[in-house]
Amino acid sequence: MVDTDALFRIADAAEEEGRLDFARQSFERGAALGSIDCLTRLAYLYDVGLGVDVDKTYAMRLYQRAWRRGRSIVAANNIAILYREHGNHRAMFTWFQRAAEQGDGSALLDMAKCYLDGLGTSRDPLAARRCLAAAIQSSYITEAEREEAMALMSGLAPRAV
Repeated sequence: MVDTDALFRIADAAEEEGRLDFARQSFERGAALGSIDCLTRLAYLYDVGLGVDVDKTYAMRLYQRAWRRGRSIVAANNIAILYREHGNHRAMFTWFQRAAEQGDGSALLDMAKCYLDGLGTSRDPLAARRCLAAAIQSSYITEAEREEAMALMSGLAPRAV
């Protein structure tokens, strides 16, 4: 039996070292053996053209497969981003929601921005505040994103007259 976690680490190290063909092959092997992490990373290679030609359609299929197999937060976020790149804001918002439901703070921040701008959903500052509050409390958010969420939240604070 092959340890797909070890295979992922090998592929990740190969990518870091610039051995992109070996990394791709290793991610492919791990994905074929059922590793959602390998599948998601393989999708990313095609998404950004790392060692392969950019193929957004193939990347989308791989991300969707990763989502179906294991509710991958990374896959959900990247699907949302691909939909944003294509201008499909309703689908983008739906996929950010799916990632947020899995506890992703970054997706909550993106949802808040959608609510503030009315992108893919109705404009709703109250829903944006709820998303920002949850994002700020999330363990799954970068410090820069947390600071952005706090700045947006302070901009939504009720003003004294």
